[in-house]
Amino acid sequence: MKPKIREAISGYLFASPVIITVLLFIIYPIIMIFYYSFTNFNPLETQKFKVPINPQEAIELHIGMFQTDVKSINEISDFFDVLPFIQYDVGLNLNEEQKEAILKYFDTEKLFKDFLEGNLNETMTNSEFMTTYMIDQKNLFRKYTPQIVGIENFKRMFNDDYVRISLLNTLIYTVIVVPIQTFLAVLLAVAANLKVKGVKFYKVVFFLPAITSSAAISMIFWLIYSKPGILNRILVALFGGLGYQPIDWLNNPNTALFSIMIMNIWATAGYFMITFLAGLQDIPSSLYEAAEIDGATSSQKFWKITLPLLRPQILFVIVMGTIGCMQVFDQIYFLIENMRNITISFYIYKNAFEYGNMGYASSLALVLFAIIMFITFLQRRYIPEEY
Repeated sequence: MKPKIREAISGYLFASPVIITVLLFIIYPIIMIFYYSFTNFNPLETQKFKVPINPQEAIELHIGMFQTDVKSINEISDFFDVLPFIQYDVGLNLNEEQKEAILKYFDTEKLFKDFLEGNLNETMTNSEFMTTYMIDQKNLFRKYTPQIVGIENFKRMFNDDYVRISLLNTLIYTVIVVPIQTFLAVLLAVAANLKVKGVKFYKVVFFLPAITSSAAISMIFWLIYSKPGILNRILVALFGGLGYQPIDWLNNPNTALFSIMIMNIWATAGYFMITFLAGLQDIPSSLYEAAEIDGATSSQKFWKITLPLLRPQILFVIVMGTIGCMQVFDQIYFLIENMRNITISFYIYKNAFEYGNMGYASSLALVLFAIIMFITFLQRRYIPEEY
């Protein structure tokens, strides 16, 4: 074996754990999202062909007679309706193709014969039952296969009010949060870069929310924002004489989303502060010294030196902040209880895991992906990295 081939094989073997992980947990899910977005995939039905049944008990329930009381096929044939029996007694949710196959290929005579002979008093899966008594088209009942619906999921979005509401909320959330958290992170970084006493403690305090559980932060802010919470107590103490009444910040649709925005800005500004702090430490101190000699004020140095030289970090933070805001889910999940303030990520979750519309949720996820890609492209195109 040639040395180059041997070296390549060794390299791929060492990298194989990472390659397999990427393929399994990143590439495969992306491919499946594209596939499911063009189907009516329902995760609640994936186990529908594995449900255990007792065929004899199912037939007895359907015809209203015990097996021992039936003497001939003629006694039960008038009471037996194959489609309701399969749907309600066997427990299969049938599509049109499966209904047509049952009407054409289900062997009712064989089923009656086995019932009269007492051969059905055993437990089997409904898939085993169907494949036993289907003369043809047995593959329709072996495992759940979603139907291809083409672009129906995408057309459905145009008539879905919650898609418009959630997308608008997400865009408003992004437009407000990203600029504020970016500018606040720059100010925090500038303060953290000063040579003053206690600056290390200051850095830890502001970075702490970034390493704290989102669930824990949400619960803390739930206590702050609740009607008897500390925020209302402070506001009542300050403005009670002016007639201020406590507000249920998270249950009021007019204030809920903005309350989450404030929490998110507080939680993420410290994280992005580290990015700007790294950029600040790369700015030569000689530039500030020269500006001081020329008589520049602190604000002039900030606007004319600091911000222009932080443009690469600003672009990075804006892009990452936009992606994070467009995907915001956990705070909405924990704190928002009304559908007027939901975001698109939360609506995707609702469709996939509560409504069972995984196909529709996948198409929504593709639309969100396309929007994020488009916004990121615009940011990269129109926000220059260099001054």
